[in-house]
Amino acid sequence: MEDLKSLYLRIENPMDNKVKWNKILNIYSTSYNYEDFYLNLTNKDIKDDNLLYDVDDKKTFCLVMWSIWKNKMLSFSEDDLRLLVEKKIFEYDIYDVIGKIRNLESIRTYSDLEHLLTYPVINKYYSELFDDFNHKVVIYSSFRIKTNPNYNTVLSIRVDSTRLYKLLKIYVNECIKYEMPYYIRFNEYGSKVTVNFYSTIENFKKNEEILKVLKKENYTYFHHNNDLLSGSIDDSIGIKNRRIYNSYQYSRERSLIFFKSFDSVTYEYIVNHLSILVSYKGGRMNIIEYLSTYVTEKMINQIIDNTAKSKEDYIYNVTNNGDLDNLKNYIKNKLTTNMKDILKDRLYLKSEESLVPLKINNSKTIKIPIEVFLCGMRNLIMTLMNKDSSIDKAYRIRIKNECQFYGVDYDKFCVDSNFIKKLFYDKKTYAEYQKEINDIHNDFKKIEFLDNLISSELNEETRNKIQDSMNELNKIFNTEDSNI
Repeated sequence: MEDLKSLYLRIENPMDNKVKWNKILNIYSTSYNYEDFYLNLTNKDIKDDNLLYDVDDKKTFCLVMWSIWKNKMLSFSEDDLRLLVEKKIFEYDIYDVIGKIRNLESIRTYSDLEHLLTYPVINKYYSELFDDFNHKVVIYSSFRIKTNPNYNTVLSIRVDSTRLYKLLKIYVNECIKYEMPYYIRFNEYGSKVTVNFYSTIENFKKNEEILKVLKKENYTYFHHNNDLLSGSIDDSIGIKNRRIYNSYQYSRERSLIFFKSFDSVTYEYIVNHLSILVSYKGGRMNIIEYLSTYVTEKMINQIIDNTAKSKEDYIYNVTNNGDLDNLKNYIKNKLTTNMKDILKDRLYLKSEESLVPLKINNSKTIKIPIEVFLCGMRNLIMTLMNKDSSIDKAYRIRIKNECQFYGVDYDKFCVDSNFIKKLFYDKKTYAEYQKEINDIHNDFKKIEFLDNLISSELNEETRNKIQDSMNELNKIFNTEDSNI
């Protein structure tokens, strides 16, 4: 276990990697909504539909996997098979498979293996150790290993596809030598292939040692870990951990932690610094003027893109003429006048489908998607961060809170807190951890309370309660004006 603790301390948090952190922030600053952020965060590389792996190496590897599979099949006793059938790991046709392969001559060529795998019943069980469907490959050391909930840690490498199957052959042989189970997944497309090695926490260190040997002997074929949501053991071995590992849920959860944290801090900061001057399209203006201009431009573009009937409806009913500039100025002035009231409504807590009504005249109201306001705010954040470093600090504080709420280890981000408890558990640290969790749940209850107040009928008492709640929640953020 001490080796594991030492390895844990070597893991680099992706937030501590300046290149990754800046990429994450840049993606956020240009994201329209959470889905946009998630897709850009997880789609790192330009899609490469080429298959560039060495075909002969793959054929050799398939023959190795056949030999492993056959030996494993023939090692089952009658009692073993009966038990596996009773547990529904195998079906009764397994007896036909055993009988057929027991009398087979050695398979020496890939064409012989291809012919043999045309028998559906043999291919059915062979694919449970080597599954190759539509160039998505999964390799197992034993049957149904994928259903084992303890396989919750993943080590990843990016390697040249030309060397892919040679490296896999070495890895599998090393696992057999260590008497360690293996579970591997990857997609064959592209000149660089990301290979994921699933592991239990107990075998985590052995897996890392094998990958280090592979890298040492083939370092020119290894590439940097560029996954923005995973940690790094060194520059080329990535790590992810989740209590019950699921790559989709892992990415969703962590990207949501980032997005919610960024949105809340960005919103609170901007609302409390509306007088800051920023540059926009060659001009200097305060944030209210900037947001009014930004939102107006988006709405005018939307009007122009609508049907002619809709365009005429807006132009003639609102401005009584066909001058789009008049309409633009009219909406902008309305927004400038009402911006503070609009922003008091804590837009970032609302659903992405919500609309902000803006009354134009007695008969006309336009409805603006809240995402237009939030996009305008996100677009500012890189500029504001260059002027005020407290924003970065506030992001990290909020992310830490969100991590505790979701059971994610903030110090490494790529592993769950359950992983840490297994390595460092003692009553004192667990009690401290539990206290922080309770504090975060209380913060969320405060936000829910504030939402309910905002949604209720406004009177003097309600306004006072809202103000008190806002003051309490704002203590989380650094809202004092900075010298900018």
